[in-house]
Amino acid sequence: MRGPTQIRYCERADGRDTVPVAAPAHRSPFVGRERELAEVREAMADARAGTGALLLLSGPAGIGKTRLVEEAAPRGGRDGLRVLWGRAVDDPGAPPLWPWRRVLGALPEVAAAVTTALAEVDLRPGRTADAEAARFRFVAAATEALLQAAEPAGLVVVLEDLHWADETTLRLLRHVAADVQRSRLLVVATYRDPSSTPAATETVTGLLRVPAAHAVVLRPLTEPDVRTYLRQVLPHPVAEATTQQAHSRSGGNPLYLRAVARLLADGRGQLASGAADDELRQVVRRTVAELPRDVLDLVATAAVLGEELDTTVLAAVSQRPPDDVTEALDAAIRAGVLAADADAAGRRRFVHAVVRDAIYADLDASAREMLHRRAAEALEEAAATDSSAAGVVAGHWLRAAVEPATLRRAAGWARRAAAAATRSLAFDEAARFLTMARDGLVRAGAGDDELAEVLLDLATAEFRAGRFAQSLDDAERASAAAHSCGRRDLVAAAALVVHDVSSPEFPPILLRLCERALAAVDGSAQPALRSRLLAQTASALCDAGQFDRGGSAAAEALALAEGSGDPEALIDAVRARVKSTPFGLDVAERLRLGQIAVSLAESTGQPLVALWGHQWRIEGALLLGTTAVVDQELDQVGALARATGLPLVRWHELRMRASLACLRGRFAEGRALNADARDLALTRLAQDRSALGMSHAFLLQLALVTGERPPWDDEARTTLADAPAVPIVRISRALLLLLEGRRDEAADLYEELRPEAGAPHFGTMVQGVVINLVRLVAEFGDTETARVLEADIAAHPFASGGAGIYCSAPSDYYLGRLAVVLGRPDDAADRFDRAVTVAARMGARPAVVHARLGVAAALLDRAVGAELPRAEALARQALDEARRLGMPGSMRSAEALLRRAREAGRAADPLSGREREIATLVASALSNRQIADRLVISERTVESHVRNILAKLGVANRTEIATSMLRSGSGARTSAVPVKQ
Repeated sequence: MRGPTQIRYCERADGRDTVPVAAPAHRSPFVGRERELAEVREAMADARAGTGALLLLSGPAGIGKTRLVEEAAPRGGRDGLRVLWGRAVDDPGAPPLWPWRRVLGALPEVAAAVTTALAEVDLRPGRTADAEAARFRFVAAATEALLQAAEPAGLVVVLEDLHWADETTLRLLRHVAADVQRSRLLVVATYRDPSSTPAATETVTGLLRVPAAHAVVLRPLTEPDVRTYLRQVLPHPVAEATTQQAHSRSGGNPLYLRAVARLLADGRGQLASGAADDELRQVVRRTVAELPRDVLDLVATAAVLGEELDTTVLAAVSQRPPDDVTEALDAAIRAGVLAADADAAGRRRFVHAVVRDAIYADLDASAREMLHRRAAEALEEAAATDSSAAGVVAGHWLRAAVEPATLRRAAGWARRAAAAATRSLAFDEAARFLTMARDGLVRAGAGDDELAEVLLDLATAEFRAGRFAQSLDDAERASAAAHSCGRRDLVAAAALVVHDVSSPEFPPILLRLCERALAAVDGSAQPALRSRLLAQTASALCDAGQFDRGGSAAAEALALAEGSGDPEALIDAVRARVKSTPFGLDVAERLRLGQIAVSLAESTGQPLVALWGHQWRIEGALLLGTTAVVDQELDQVGALARATGLPLVRWHELRMRASLACLRGRFAEGRALNADARDLALTRLAQDRSALGMSHAFLLQLALVTGERPPWDDEARTTLADAPAVPIVRISRALLLLLEGRRDEAADLYEELRPEAGAPHFGTMVQGVVINLVRLVAEFGDTETARVLEADIAAHPFASGGAGIYCSAPSDYYLGRLAVVLGRPDDAADRFDRAVTVAARMGARPAVVHARLGVAAALLDRAVGAELPRAEALARQALDEARRLGMPGSMRSAEALLRRAREAGRAADPLSGREREIATLVASALSNRQIADRLVISERTVESHVRNILAKLGVANRTEIATSMLRSGSGARTSAVPVKQ
């Protein structure tokens, strides 16, 4: 290669031959690892037999992860088991799915399935539902094709260096892991532990929860392993002290051990002090310094191209004939710097990323920039027809360029890479490329007119990738830049980027963006756009707690959308209308809006919109207590889940079915469905922590209904502890403490919550806040908050609600509990009675139990003697039903009420049954003899009972007994007493 390429070399004075930095894998002894080798081979045998798995192979750099898999893999496809390799690279320009691309290239049927899935994508700007549905269809198609490709002999896919993998690669891996157990596919993923990226760390943590996943951790080699290795590679006997020193210097790391062994083989009996990676760098420098000049220059160029390289590209960048390049690369392979790729002709790679990094780091800055420029120029021609190379070109230009024109050139390539990534649904990677484009334009001194579109595209990609705060930050910048250069269309688009997510910091920013956009848009000429901006405004106002203003904006948005007929505007407006009136929306209107959403979903191909529509209709039917409509809509959700295959739709179906099962008292069924939803959250929705949290919330609500201690594990407690401190989370923490018997701690949390609990709209921010707050208000006797909640609930009555987590009792039940707190037992008894009627009509058996207990308690609070029999009967009914359903908490409450009723009865009537019978006859003016004859007992016995009656009633004679009995209403039942003939 020609040009000023210079590397800082370690000079040698002894004139010895070149010492390879690391022997090629097939020549280096493989020691230790017997247990790990057996684990990998066993997993391969299981896959061939029909039980696939995911092996997560971890350890620090150089520990031998790749070598272990090479040793385990059958040679030459023995036993028909095919092994395919892919590797992630540490290159910001790498295209999405890079580790999978080699695998797809070797499996045409899988590549065809992926191409078909991506070709069907119709991604509308700003529609999250479309993006999520399309991403699922893509990974589902790829997964199914991979599983089929493993038939009939088995398939091993090795994905190396997962710590550098892009998010789309990780997403596909998560999906494959969930299904791999039912196949003949084994996936082996290697990664450095600890990982260098949060995304990879989180993914690995989630993957380890999958039943098919197994972790294999590579530890450092032991001293006996090092002794065995040195005896095989050194030409002279190995002293014990040398073994100990080599083990200490290498830390038992095979890569570093090879470097140490090379130094010992070079005649160095003693090793210099320093870190093991310093030894490796020293060996790398010594090795490359002794390469022939043409080989050395080619290795330097290769280091600029990356860890993996294509000989054709290397020839173009180095401006040398292909044959010369091949010959020089062979020399580098013999020196142990590079290795051939047995699965891909014409491709070479550095023996390890650490080796490549050492060579790249020793390049002079000017040499690096020159080589990056040459690489960019050479790759541009290929990238013109292969969009996957656009990001690589951009990366090279950015590391080579300083002049504005070249930086703009880099930004252009980065935008092309982002567009290709978006077509592949790789939104994280699109955001990465657009960040490169933005940075290039900023370095080039670009103005707002150039930056506005890039910032808008970046905000959109970040939103689709789930980075909402970053998205809103860039949307705000895009809005400002567009406003500055007069791009009204971009001002409006920037206001609509971030939607349907809530965070306390978001509403003020969104409202500013919408205000600017509404001022820029001609509403009469663009009613649909104005409708969408108003819907966005309404949503932000509701998130800020301004439901009245939000409701007005939503109503205007809905009117404009229905007038325009624009489906996207109508979808936004319908959602804003429902959000702005969570409790006060007329049920008929809620049902109508739900039907609109379902219809729009069919015409626009947005299945998640249909899910919202069905959920709104289910909630509306629950408000009315019409369970037949609930079941019908839920069946529609089930049909949608089967038709689309979307995990999110299936998860919502399971959640609602679990909730409704428990509403009807089928607790075992509800628990099983909740467990299914939890499993789905762990395997298919692992990136959404809230999905797992919903299953924990269900168990908490179930425990509150049944009176059992919630079966929460450490994961559930961690999820609740880490959740944002929004009202429902803070209330749940206090309720959990109550269930665990830690009342004082719960009281402390409630005291912190109380000042906010009475604020306007506090309970309407999240479904379930009000009804769960009632439980705390009742527990701690908070009359002030009770009045606020009573007004809120009375204004918006419901038969049930909250099907997404756990169906509630009727609103009258909660109003009854609040009436108890406020000291109004008459009102409480009336409310509980109504709740019994509504709950019974819906078949909500647990709610009937709770309401009957409420009536019984209120009757006892009123302390009216005539009501004691009804109170006792209701408590008895509640006890029997609670026993049948499995509600130990309600059983304890019912038993306590029965004891209380009996005590109240004894206090109101001290007479025994026989005494009351005789007192009634006394009140009828019968003599002792007549009473004895009627009851067929002795006269002396009657006399004894009369004395007891006088004492217990505190009266002096038979006349006062008669007066007392007549006053209590017992004197009229004498006809029921038999007369002795």
